[in-house]
Amino acid sequence: MRTMTNFFIKNGKFTFVVTAFLIIFGILGLRRMNSESFPSVNFAMATITTSYDGASAKEIETKITRPIEDEIRGVSGLRDVRSISQPGLSSIFVRADIDNIDVVKVMSDLQRAVDRVSDLPNDLREQPKFQEVKSEEFPVYEIAISGDNTDRKRDFVANALKEDLEDNLLVKDVRLAGYSERAFQIFVDMNKLRRYHIGINEVMSTIQARNVNVPGGPLRQEKNQFLLRMEGKVQSSSDIANIPIRSNFQGQRVLVKDVAQVLDSEEEKRVLGRLNGEEATFVIVTKKGGADTIKLVNGVAPVLERYKKQYDKLLFHVYNNESIKVQRKLDVLNSNALQGMILVLLFLLIFLPGKIGLMSSLSLPLAVMATFGMMPLFGMNFNSITVLGLVIAIGMLVDNAIVISDNFTRLRSEGASAENAALDSVQHLWIPITGTALTTIAAFLPMLVTKGIMGQFIKFIPIIVSLSLLISLVESFWLLPPRLVLIGRKMKFKTSAEDWFTKYRLHFENLVAWTIDHRYRVSLLCSLLIIFSLFLIVKVNKFVLFPAEQTEIYVARFDTP
Repeated sequence: MRTMTNFFIKNGKFTFVVTAFLIIFGILGLRRMNSESFPSVNFAMATITTSYDGASAKEIETKITRPIEDEIRGVSGLRDVRSISQPGLSSIFVRADIDNIDVVKVMSDLQRAVDRVSDLPNDLREQPKFQEVKSEEFPVYEIAISGDNTDRKRDFVANALKEDLEDNLLVKDVRLAGYSERAFQIFVDMNKLRRYHIGINEVMSTIQARNVNVPGGPLRQEKNQFLLRMEGKVQSSSDIANIPIRSNFQGQRVLVKDVAQVLDSEEEKRVLGRLNGEEATFVIVTKKGGADTIKLVNGVAPVLERYKKQYDKLLFHVYNNESIKVQRKLDVLNSNALQGMILVLLFLLIFLPGKIGLMSSLSLPLAVMATFGMMPLFGMNFNSITVLGLVIAIGMLVDNAIVISDNFTRLRSEGASAENAALDSVQHLWIPITGTALTTIAAFLPMLVTKGIMGQFIKFIPIIVSLSLLISLVESFWLLPPRLVLIGRKMKFKTSAEDWFTKYRLHFENLVAWTIDHRYRVSLLCSLLIIFSLFLIVKVNKFVLFPAEQTEIYVARFDTP
């Protein structure tokens, strides 16, 4: 250790280049990390939803839920399968054994199993929808639009906003809730059908034949080529009303409007939304995995502001903005780092000579910046867990530098040269300092073996604490001594008798001597305190890994006849 420290002291320019590299390394790490609410965690869960309009709960159970369950239960590695069959909808929740199997492979097998189900009703409008549940794909920005919805004006604006928001490269998808698609309703008069001798199937086939979109293939000329497509899409209710069902050579025709009433309406809503008591349409934005939440919201907000100005008769309300929560967590980190830096510098200036205290305080930002640079290499971003780990680590990063700087000051006051004082300080203290850091790391490492979803959430805390403490050791043993030598060569140091806290040190030494003389009483008192603490832990305190935040969402379920 003495040889390595001496190398850095003798090669001061190289040392300062390494110090500058750590700062640049940290800045690059900061630029590579994104801000998000939670770390990327695989819940090993999936949902399979199937819509079958008009079917009862019993039919959903026998025709959809059971066939799908029978197929997916053949996939190995599942922990449990739960299902809910309700009128018109089948919902199946699958959870894999996250601790003992390859989740990615199981999810792929589940997807293929759902695709293999062949005995589902032939008139299903959509095939079963398989969706894997991931923490990084939770909604980050949710908007409620309220106002008049006559002729689907509000839903039209919501759909237009959805398409504009999907242009953002950080957005995974945008969902609409409380929204209904446009639908033409045709009310057929059976008496008129009998009068014209027309069957209901004839009306349906005629309307279907009118609403077509058929590719016609390429049309080649000498120098050009065109793609042909035949479009006969219905644009309005009058288009449907004027479709001829029958016609003859005399020009007589029977139109749809002659036997039916056509309304430009909407599909029945499956989700009803309200904002402050008024009907509303919700626009729910989900980010891509690993995308920066703050950048996404900063890109989405201007689009929303443009819509507010363009459609001033509608009310746009953001009821969920994850970027605010992320920014608060980052503010906590920034305030902790700034306050810690100020307090460290203040106390070092009180107990150490001014320039020595300043050199020691630089160990904190250097260790933090080096940690920032290492975090992207382990796939980490800024989120609630990594910020927690950084806050824990900040309080321990400058301890090593303080101990070495204090010993350096003592040796210089006793007449040692700056180089020898720095070398002796590291030589005498590197073993206990390393032991202190390693015991702290050992206390956090068991968090890495925590299983399940919770283990994935908290694994970054021991990684960050271990990285930062190891970096602080390197900084204290090799980068700090050259700074101390540079500053301490020309400084004058007071003797221990001239220090203002000498009298307090004497009182403290007397207290230590008293505890040694009365060691049995002190040991008994400490034992009683430990027993009392264990009692509080077992009987009084409750173990809560993460404190509950203020409740923001309420869920109520009602059983009706």
